Amino acid sequence: MSTPNYGGQPGPNGQFQGQVPAPGEKKSRGKMAAIISVIVVAVLVVVGGGAFALSRLGGGGYKSPDALAQGIDSAFAKNSLVSLAGAASPEELNAATAWQKDYKHNGGTDWSKLMDLKALKDYVDQIDIKKSEMEYTVDTKSDQVALITITKWEGDVEIKPELADKIREHYKEAKGSDLTANESQAFDKMKQEIQNNPVSSGNVLKNFPNNKLTLVSVKEDGKWYLSGYMTVAEQFLGTGSAQPNYSANFTDVKGASSPEEAVSGMVDALRNGGSIGSEDVYRYLDLPERRVAAVYGGGSSSSGYSASGMGGSGVQVTWGLSSTKVSGGAIVNLGTTSITMGQYKVEFNGDSLTVSYPDTDTRTFRTTTKTMTTNYTEGLVNPERLGVFTVEDANGWHVSLVRTIGNLNLLAASDDAVNQAIDGLWSATGSHDVDVSKDEMRDLALNNKPVGALLVIGWNFAKNMK
Repeated sequence: MSTPNYGGQPGPNGQFQGQVPAPGEKKSRGKMAAIISVIVVAVLVVVGGGAFALSRLGGGGYKSPDALAQGIDSAFAKNSLVSLAGAASPEELNAATAWQKDYKHNGGTDWSKLMDLKALKDYVDQIDIKKSEMEYTVDTKSDQVALITITKWEGDVEIKPELADKIREHYKEAKGSDLTANESQAFDKMKQEIQNNPVSSGNVLKNFPNNKLTLVSVKEDGKWYLSGYMTVAEQFLGTGSAQPNYSANFTDVKGASSPEEAVSGMVDALRNGGSIGSEDVYRYLDLPERRVAAVYGGGSSSSGYSASGMGGSGVQVTWGLSSTKVSGGAIVNLGTTSITMGQYKVEFNGDSLTVSYPDTDTRTFRTTTKTMTTNYTEGLVNPERLGVFTVEDANGWHVSLVRTIGNLNLLAASDDAVNQAIDGLWSATGSHDVDVSKDEMRDLALNNKPVGALLVIGWNFAKNMK
């Protein structure tokens, strides 16, 4: 196992940790192998490690950012990714997996089997980290945020072609039926690509900007964890013109008094010129998203994102939100909300949507107002799931974007509605620019409930525009 870099001193063997291997050592066998290894390892650490963490009774977390950095180094050096089980942020894990509490598999289809503990172990077993030597620095930015920057990383990773077989096996088990021709072809291609470049050797960081990888550590309930969301934000936003505000207050902020206010309050704050990085806006967000917005949202400066262009007299919003209590929070629906933009108006009324727009006769130049009404939830078996997920903590209600996306996994439509949508959409568009057959599309939509539901919603709009 390597040691932290405190000035570039050589390691025990006289060689700097992470330096380019000497002539005669293995070289990289191609960019594809490096990309595959980095992606697979990252997914397994964040998703796999998180799943293992959820299965543990208590434990997890590190006493300091330095201890977390040492744990990451040791896990790769000892080829023991499972030891990182307690490194992932509990807040982020809880948000990402909240939908699973209400998930019920559809007959023979149970997609949870694709990422259950048995499947994850099978995937991990197909990755062999033969060598890992890294140098890193730890920079504690505040009492809530620290940066772990890997400055050098020499690695030798082998991904076994059997990884594709294991993913295929668990995918078929989860689907509960035979694979389509396209699905089988995709797994065959995956296996062939791994066989062509199974080993990645050399500089693991060569595909990262400046040959560095910065991980963000956050403090939760007195312990330090790795934040996947903050790490991604650091890579894409941390080096921008707006400097991250690592000392931003994102723990002790006032939320909304109701689920509806959490949604309308955040939108109104943005419309009134607030930046996503200002407390007036991010206080309405759940902690995982709030941290990202507070640190990387640009503060109250003009460089931060806002929706001020939607404010004023140009766009008028009359709120009529409603909410439905579900496990872990409440889902906010548009209810009777209306949005007016000049001569255009969108009115929601429960399950229906009415759009009013000007229509000008090209002969008389006379303008009249036309309307189109769509029952956009027709065919859904749980239309209450279509909305924004909000959660409540000691400080009030907050919008959870992660839970909102996860909640879509529970959206479902009846088989009859899905079949009608497939037939209607296929009749309207034919097979133009479509790589799958009608039967394969039907198979996909019936076995993936949220896909079928979204197609039904799309067809509800399309059939009213004929």
